[in-house]
Amino acid sequence: MATFFDPKPEERRALEQIANQIPDVQQKLVRNHPQLTTPDRAAHQMQLAGSKVVLTVADTLPAELDGLGIFQRSSQPRIGIGRMSTGLGCPHAETNADFLGLMVAFRTNEGRRVDFVTINDPTSPTDTPEEFLALLKATADAASADDQLGSQALLLAGLARHARLRAPAIALHVTGQTFRTVRSSSAYQQYWTGIVRARNVLGKFTFVPGIEVRPLAGASRGPTHLTADWHARQGTGPLEFELRWIPYLNDRDTSLDDLTKAWKNDHEVTVGTVTFPKTDFDSIDGKLTELLASELGANPGNWLETPGSTGDALPATRFTAARQLAYRASQAARGALADERYHSFFERGEISGVLAAELVRRYQHKRAAGHWVPNVGDVTLV
Repeated sequence: MATFFDPKPEERRALEQIANQIPDVQQKLVRNHPQLTTPDRAAHQMQLAGSKVVLTVADTLPAELDGLGIFQRSSQPRIGIGRMSTGLGCPHAETNADFLGLMVAFRTNEGRRVDFVTINDPTSPTDTPEEFLALLKATADAASADDQLGSQALLLAGLARHARLRAPAIALHVTGQTFRTVRSSSAYQQYWTGIVRARNVLGKFTFVPGIEVRPLAGASRGPTHLTADWHARQGTGPLEFELRWIPYLNDRDTSLDDLTKAWKNDHEVTVGTVTFPKTDFDSIDGKLTELLASELGANPGNWLETPGSTGDALPATRFTAARQLAYRASQAARGALADERYHSFFERGEISGVLAAELVRRYQHKRAAGHWVPNVGDVTLV
């Protein structure tokens, strides 16, 4: 049976010390990259697309998920917001080696946030939070490079400096992970979350595309080819993902420590469908929702481990606990939009006039300062 992470005070302080270094990573990215003029995300900074999403829960659920948080079988489809991104904390050509990320956020009937934060690989980039911090520091070092080769050289040098003896293993694993994106013609592909607790079971979620994706006719692999492809696909019709749950089996097949090893998944079960509905990205609603996706904060720690949990305790694995603290630190440093500013979106899928004005203000301010933001063109509020 899996053991849940229940940190002693000194263990929590050790994780907080890791999280407290995230703002330094963000500041270094600003110093090193000409298109970053203010602190932004330490990872997944470059947004490919953002839109409304809809969750439809399966009629049959495993006992550990049934009735937990957003997994209410009798409810209507739940409105949320989704975001697609690259993995690095700075702008770059979408043909470069990198991760892709998918994030979808929802709220429970009681107003609690539930976020799925994923990457397009079934494994974690590193096994420990300390190693992941070293990787973030190395990517910030590499942000000053002028081209892909220079970036890779600086990344390897940064890993050697920050991860020391673990640097070669991390570099080899990350190279293999990011090669998936190098070969990709679309961001519409499979994604995996980290480990979460559902009642007394640990597990992961995976998002599986509803159809096999083939390159669009006439598409080319230019510096924004993933953004163009996603917008073209969602502009034509909905993009559906089958949401599957992969419960923990044992330390050999579903390791809680060797996070760079993929989990066995032939026992996974479908628990819902997540749909990015057809969207007109040239419309004012489409533009504003993309800006909302860019400005909000998400967190892999936004999850209900047990019915009625308050969310005060750290998540049930050490790695997810560290991510929760790190995401909080990142959002505080970059001034992410406060949750209460967009609560109503989860109820009606609409952006109020006050929220729209704030999103446009932030967008125009960043553009004027030369900071990279998703290019939604001119936004005029009537």
